[in-house]
Amino acid sequence: MSTLDFHTANDRRSVAIDDAHESLLLTDVLRRADLPLNTRCGQRGLCDGCCVELLSGALISTVTGKTVESGEANEPLRACQHQLVPDGQAEVHVPARSLLAHAPQVVTSFCANVSRAHDPLWQRIDIPIGDIDKSMPFPESLCRVIAKQRDGDLPVRPGRGLDALAEFQEACIHVTLEHCGDHWSVRPAGSQRSDFGVAVDVGTTTVVATLVDLENGEVASTASSLNTQTRLGDNVLTRIQHCRNHKRFVGLLQRAIAKRTLKPLLDEVLRESNLSADQIVCLAVAGNTTMLHLLAGVDPSPMGAVPFTPEFVEHRVFRARQLLLSTPTTTAGISERPEDAAYSAVPADGQMAAFDPAIHFLPSAAAYVGADIIAGVFSTGMAYQMETSLLVDMGTNGEIVLKHDDRLLGCATAAGPAFEGAGLACGVRASRGAISHVRLNDDSKEPDIEIIGGEDPIGLCGTAYVDFMAEARRTGLIRKTGRFLGSPSQRLFRHATHGQSFIVARGSASRPVVVSEADIASLLQAKAAIAAGIVCLLDRAGLSTDDIGTLYLAGGFGFHMDVENVIRCGLLPGFRPDQIRLVGNTSLAGAYLALLDSGVLAEMKRVSRRLEIVELNLEPDFESQYIDQLCLPE
Repeated sequence: MSTLDFHTANDRRSVAIDDAHESLLLTDVLRRADLPLNTRCGQRGLCDGCCVELLSGALISTVTGKTVESGEANEPLRACQHQLVPDGQAEVHVPARSLLAHAPQVVTSFCANVSRAHDPLWQRIDIPIGDIDKSMPFPESLCRVIAKQRDGDLPVRPGRGLDALAEFQEACIHVTLEHCGDHWSVRPAGSQRSDFGVAVDVGTTTVVATLVDLENGEVASTASSLNTQTRLGDNVLTRIQHCRNHKRFVGLLQRAIAKRTLKPLLDEVLRESNLSADQIVCLAVAGNTTMLHLLAGVDPSPMGAVPFTPEFVEHRVFRARQLLLSTPTTTAGISERPEDAAYSAVPADGQMAAFDPAIHFLPSAAAYVGADIIAGVFSTGMAYQMETSLLVDMGTNGEIVLKHDDRLLGCATAAGPAFEGAGLACGVRASRGAISHVRLNDDSKEPDIEIIGGEDPIGLCGTAYVDFMAEARRTGLIRKTGRFLGSPSQRLFRHATHGQSFIVARGSASRPVVVSEADIASLLQAKAAIAAGIVCLLDRAGLSTDDIGTLYLAGGFGFHMDVENVIRCGLLPGFRPDQIRLVGNTSLAGAYLALLDSGVLAEMKRVSRRLEIVELNLEPDFESQYIDQLCLPE
């Protein structure tokens, strides 16, 4: 019989293991003792979610078959790769970051498909006064205690004000722990209150901010808006080109995203939740590499030409003041041209004056495979699964990742913003009044529509455009080229601005909501870019669509896409509905997970290192595939 002693920050227990169960993995032993660990990779040794510290005794490595003594274990051990020694004894410490706090879950507009610990980037902790070594300076002793509790995942350093706690007379010392990138910073806790973080997805076209209670992971509020940078260019290449031609555009684009987009979103989520700005203590930001550079005020020009070199791809930490988010401004400088005034001045906002939390940029992989897709690979769990799978993000940059065996292949394709409703005659974001779904009568072609919020229609969002293309092709309203057939429908007319168009709804103020041939052409170009990228990635790996177990379809449309219509319009060529799983905004999901589990950052770094980048512009078949995919299926 073997004995395992284990303890956490709040618990200390011992279990006896009979001979019949001595071969169990340590993760299974602890699970049977009602202490499940964060085995997000399915106990395959691919992550560090279940690491424990061996304090005494010995364990057997299932990888090498050798016995590991406590004195030999210089680093935490993966519990899923170790088991007890027959008739032996072991004592382990289980840090908070290795405990299973939450199973996979669906949260508002995204799906977190991996388990996580509860170890936020900013947290309050209590240290028993008896643990402090009074023979050394108080801040140093306090940091040593915390570092030991955390098993040395990162150095722990004293922040301001700790000396004032040295004469503390109560049973516990109350402090805060803040992740600063390369270390944890300890400071006095101050008054008790609820603390919040913000998960942010900085998209090329749309930006989303979600306010999260760091104690329980609950979403307090979410806000989204058009990225104000779109006024200066609707895609990353245009914005990069602006920066290459005129260096002042770096500052203009930073102010557009920071002051004119993200700051109002933070104001909105605070207002909706009736909170003050100082209750936001950290942010986690995902986005493509160009967007992160521009938010940081870093020139993205080197990514606009071979060899497409970004200034940074690693996890970085900024303060809000560095990103123009903290200091209220009445006159933020003199703009060089009158039309730049919209980007150079922001109204004063006293609430944000003391707002200066740490802002974490999640790691990217390359110039055109950014933190948004790394967040997606992690949050779907595909990196840890046995099956061959594909992640397709229907954003402006159309990122695609293929997981096959132990390989991760990734690419980006310039899909453009059409599926987000941008650049189309009546395109809108998915908000109240947007038409979300369209069905056409087989004979009359009369549309049956669904409207978000049930209000008068103001336009069509991405899901409605996908429906329309599929339905119009199914009913014979349009040719495979996207041109309207000579249908007798009274809804077909030549619009003075948009050309040949179909009236989907009358809309508010008697203005018709239409889909034009020009709209369909833009959608077909976006569709072709994504479809051609999928085909080329599969060809590179020598696979067919039948080899894919699951295709994770991600995007800001959430879980509302009609999968059969996605296939009918040729966006996912050769796939079946049963292969496709809608996962919502996986970029936001990754930022959410990173906020609540600091260990996620290391896992994302590991994913980014594994990812092999496929440059589609160098693929010989991409152009021909793109041309082939410009038509709708027969």
